[in-house]
Amino acid sequence: MKKKMAKYFLGFFGAIGAALAGLAGYQKLCLKKAQKKKDETHFMETYETEEGPIAYRSLGHGRPLLLVHSVMLGASCREWDDAIESLAETYHVYAVDLPGFGNSFCPEKPWTAYQYANFLHGFIENVVKRPVCFCGANAGADFGLILSMLHPDDIRRMVMISPEGIGKGFATDEDTKPLSLLLSPVAGTQKFLMGTSKGKIKAALEDAFYAKENISSELVQRYADAARFGSHAQATFAGISTRFYAADTKPAFEKLSIPFLMIWGEENKTNPTEHFDTAEKMKDFGSFALFENTGALPHLENSKAFLDNVKEFLK
Repeated sequence: MKKKMAKYFLGFFGAIGAALAGLAGYQKLCLKKAQKKKDETHFMETYETEEGPIAYRSLGHGRPLLLVHSVMLGASCREWDDAIESLAETYHVYAVDLPGFGNSFCPEKPWTAYQYANFLHGFIENVVKRPVCFCGANAGADFGLILSMLHPDDIRRMVMISPEGIGKGFATDEDTKPLSLLLSPVAGTQKFLMGTSKGKIKAALEDAFYAKENISSELVQRYADAARFGSHAQATFAGISTRFYAADTKPAFEKLSIPFLMIWGEENKTNPTEHFDTAEKMKDFGSFALFENTGALPHLENSKAFLDNVKEFLK
């Protein structure tokens, strides 16, 4: 009887081991395939940091304007495709892929908002080499607000697209509880692969857009490819899933003394307009623009209104 039980358990655990080995092999193939899908649509310049290479676009001449994309799965400086050439007619535009996004290096562990703010300081100091007009989307706007507090001489004017930290603040313990699991091999990697499937990416874009007809299959594919690109893309996924990057930017916004423009989509489901109202009540100066029929990404979904407002503000 004991021999039969031992044989049974050996067979059982052997089957589990074989299944895990098979799953790990499948994951390895998926990750290897993802690394071949680098976005080479545009010529990208490279800035070498101690941590790794940073990809960015640089167009135009004139006063420097730094564009910082949102923090969502598959985001990159491609977010500014509909605006960058028009802005480059007047400004020297820099559109950067943040660490963990686009063609830039992926940190081995998720970064905080303060790490991103200090990265932006280094980019301005070493690449742009003079103070900038800053335009950031969603969490990218929060990184700019923290930058304005840590290094106030870096920014002359600021455009903020629905900063998340004014209403949502820091990640809670409950938010970050799954972090260890999401960073783990096999189980965490499987969650990463499932969470970056085309279906999940499409659902995230549908949450960000008001007009679903603007979400093309090409856009979904681009975001899906970018979400898995990079040797440590799983860490970026874990950081987004747990809001590890989040910060309370109310104090920085309260202290902001430079001219600013805040833009919000009236149909923003991920960061509702009640936070826009909160921000408007906090300041007795500055410009505020609320776009109709627009979600969380006005620069993508309503680029004409975005450009009209930004050009008027910056001139």
